[in-house]
Amino acid sequence: MISKMQKLLLVGPQKKKDSIIKTLQKAGVVEVMPYKGKEFRTDGRFVTTANADTALSALKLADKYAAMKENENRRHGDVNLPAADLANKIIELDASCKKMRDELSLLGNKLKTIETLGDFSLEEIRSIEEKGRIRIQVWETTKKGADEINFEGALAVFKVYSDSAKEIFLTCAKERLTLRKCSEIVLDEDLSSLKKKIGELKERKNGTESAIFDISAKRKELYDNYLAELDRISFNRAAKGTVSEFDDKVFLLQAWCPKSEMANLKKTFENECAAIIEIEPEKDETIPTLIDSKKAVDEMGRDLVNIYDTPAYTDWDPSSWVFFSFTLFFAMIVGDGGYGLLLFVFMLFLKIKLKNPGAAMKRFINLSLVLTGATAVYGILTGAFFGWFPKAFEAPLITFCKNMDFIKIDKTNPDTTKFMMQLSVLIGMVHICLSLILRGLRAAKDEKDFISPLINLSWIGGIWSFFFWYAFDKGGSTVFNAADPAAISANGLLSLEIFAGILVVLYAIQAKTFNPFKMLYASFFGLYNGVQFFSDILSYIRLFALGLSGALLAQTFNNLAGQVLDFGAAGYVFAPIIAIFGHLLNIALCLMGGVIHGLRLNFLEWYRWCFDGSGRKFVPFKNLMTNAKGND
Repeated sequence: MISKMQKLLLVGPQKKKDSIIKTLQKAGVVEVMPYKGKEFRTDGRFVTTANADTALSALKLADKYAAMKENENRRHGDVNLPAADLANKIIELDASCKKMRDELSLLGNKLKTIETLGDFSLEEIRSIEEKGRIRIQVWETTKKGADEINFEGALAVFKVYSDSAKEIFLTCAKERLTLRKCSEIVLDEDLSSLKKKIGELKERKNGTESAIFDISAKRKELYDNYLAELDRISFNRAAKGTVSEFDDKVFLLQAWCPKSEMANLKKTFENECAAIIEIEPEKDETIPTLIDSKKAVDEMGRDLVNIYDTPAYTDWDPSSWVFFSFTLFFAMIVGDGGYGLLLFVFMLFLKIKLKNPGAAMKRFINLSLVLTGATAVYGILTGAFFGWFPKAFEAPLITFCKNMDFIKIDKTNPDTTKFMMQLSVLIGMVHICLSLILRGLRAAKDEKDFISPLINLSWIGGIWSFFFWYAFDKGGSTVFNAADPAAISANGLLSLEIFAGILVVLYAIQAKTFNPFKMLYASFFGLYNGVQFFSDILSYIRLFALGLSGALLAQTFNNLAGQVLDFGAAGYVFAPIIAIFGHLLNIALCLMGGVIHGLRLNFLEWYRWCFDGSGRKFVPFKNLMTNAKGND
């Protein structure tokens, strides 16, 4: 259910403002509303997220280094530093480590080049240059450009290395040469000194990584530091939005609090030098929405609702309604008992495998178990297993329909395409009518509006009248048996006309005017809703269409695999591959369709008729550190 909210004003002495706000943060039951106007002077303190960003980066680095394979068998060393210093230290060490990695990469490239020259002594080369009064230079060029180089001024040229892509050669000259179409390899280190330098750098890098790994053992301290920084930010934002009055002697703070928590909040402030005053919200002010329910169904439904929108404060909690209808739609769209059983077993394995999942992951797994279980049940009822419809197996749903006198099913066509299409439309009619009933109840109970419920009931009558008129107009419905379809169609048309007349009158009354033009205008555009109802209800045909497309794809892959199987030994290899990958692809497509269109029918076709939406989620001003310790 959506909790009732109370707006309040917190008033206290300026000198004790920080203490009072900390008490409010520790209570964790209000949402602070910072003052954003210009009429009154606010605290105006500077709020920065730099420390929190640093703390988060440090936490990510700790997780990264702890998960590295080369650290699996290492033992952590002791690190005795405050949490904030740990965060700065690990970031500093990681930056140093990155710098050394880049340097090692450059030295590694240099080593590959030097190795092609052999194990020479740089000291001897310098000695030859000095004694011979010459300049020795090493050059690299492409294989194609080697023949085009002009060695004018060189006393001697020696080819040092050659492969299919490049050539390296050495020149001796009286003066320093500048050669075109090649690049000079600067000899500032020989092979032995370069290897020694790389070895020392690797040792330093390993030592730095070990120091980071030691700090990663302090993850709890780093996490607590991150929460502390977030608490500091939210505290400063709350304090920044306070108003100062009476020559800075008093501060005022606005907040929202669930009415169920007001008694506890006042009790918390019994020993504080502050007053809590209940005030009325401003006109058109958006009241935050808090859905407070601990039931598993409501929690899973709430996750689905939050994908689309936050309900308005004036709405009723749609969580359970969305949960049950989405489960039905998902099962009908996926529609295969084999797929449902396979996914159910996988999610059950995941539930057993994950020992301590987070709250969100736990709800996701439970929701997935419900959805896949419902799909398995629906698939069994309709007799579909991985695209097969065993002839020896009479689907229980079809058997039930055959045995019901008032439900008609084509016995010569067990797939009953027309039957399932019209059944999808009927499900849409029931779903939309449920939406109209809920909206009418809300209007009567919360808004004291008794005309809207009558309008909604008239629309329900009109929707069903249209169905019976149209469905039985040409010989009867594909779903219902009837002795006299023509009479039902005639009565449906008559009742449709009656409900249309009632709607004209009700919309005119709802206009609250005696101006005939305005009354006519209200009635005309009120009746125009019939176009939207018609379009929304027809949208539910997607339940049938998507389920059918999944079944046809499954059958196609089965047929392909069966045809390949006739090719002998090669068929025994490729047929299972086609079947497995084909069904995996189809499962992925069915899951996408089940989620996207199952939610769409709830939030576009159904939601519009009973819920306002566009709400703002209630965000409590609380101490994350205290909350984390409580969870531990």
